[in-house]
Amino acid sequence: MKETPNILVVDDNQINLQVVTNYLKECNYNVALALDGKAALKILESTVIDLILMDIMMPELDGIETTKMIMQNDKLNEIPIIFLTAKTQPQDIVKGFEVGGVDYITKPFNGEELKMRVKNHLDLADAKKTILEFQKTRDRLYSILAHDIRSPLASISMLLDGITEKYIDTSGPNFDKLIREISINTKDTLILIQNILEWTKAQSNAINVTPENINVHELIEKEVHNLSLNMQEKHILFSKLLPENLFVFADEITVSNIIRNIISNAIKFTPNFGKIEITYKEALSYIDIIFKDNGVGMSPYIIEKIFTKDEHFTSKGTNNEKGTGLGLYMVKDFVKLNKGKIKIESELEKGTTFTISLPKPILS
Repeated sequence: MKETPNILVVDDNQINLQVVTNYLKECNYNVALALDGKAALKILESTVIDLILMDIMMPELDGIETTKMIMQNDKLNEIPIIFLTAKTQPQDIVKGFEVGGVDYITKPFNGEELKMRVKNHLDLADAKKTILEFQKTRDRLYSILAHDIRSPLASISMLLDGITEKYIDTSGPNFDKLIREISINTKDTLILIQNILEWTKAQSNAINVTPENINVHELIEKEVHNLSLNMQEKHILFSKLLPENLFVFADEITVSNIIRNIISNAIKFTPNFGKIEITYKEALSYIDIIFKDNGVGMSPYIIEKIFTKDEHFTSKGTNNEKGTGLGLYMVKDFVKLNKGKIKIESELEKGTTFTISLPKPILS
């Protein structure tokens, strides 16, 4: 469900403010009021605004100058601004559009027309945001396909060709190691493809989250088994201290994805002969699943980069394993879909602890 839009009305006439507010309240919009341009800019510093209704003729800082300042701010310049004014000269209207206004309503105005124009521009702004999000999703997907899938698949293909064409000695002592490398690369690529499919579903709101009582211990066992070869390759010491009947109330598919990506990430960034440990705690309403490693750790800057939707952040593991950042971004998203919480504690060269809090099971 979309949040109720926040609309800022800027006018130095209190009667006009009240009239406009009454019309907007009929549409159940949230309304913020400012008597001048300076007050409007102050509100914009602390409040997310979806649309501005701006008077032009105001003392000190008029609507045109206020709009110029808004348009110069990268965080605010996408907000649609509709001018409400008694000035009807063509040059005034043109000036309003030149500085960044999207529409112009003259006083006195018709209330129904005002409501319809506000709705139309809110819809247009929402559609624009959606298009920009799809473009960012597409660009990030292309980048992942180009760099993080093509490269391992090309490597696997070359190795298989070498075996087929008998360039590689299948009886030599290194052949078993080669097969293990192919297996690991194949599994890593498969996990990435699964992530891409689930991520694109999430971007298009096609994921159906069906919460039920699920056994977290069993899900962790399954994902650890799938990733065991990766751990063996790095001689990682793995331990889990969980009861076999540890249940949460959540969606099995997305929780499996959460577990898989956190463990896979821990393996990538834990050095040879490192440790990964999974424990748990019971809170009032949640079960905390705690994933701890003694790997390379992350700085606050890196954590922010990974969890920023607009960026494609790539980093390499301790054995040059590739990572896209997509998995951990999905973890955050899927935890939220399950009405859970995520906490990250990390220190460079000392390791990382992920705490995933999921709702307790519903007792019958």
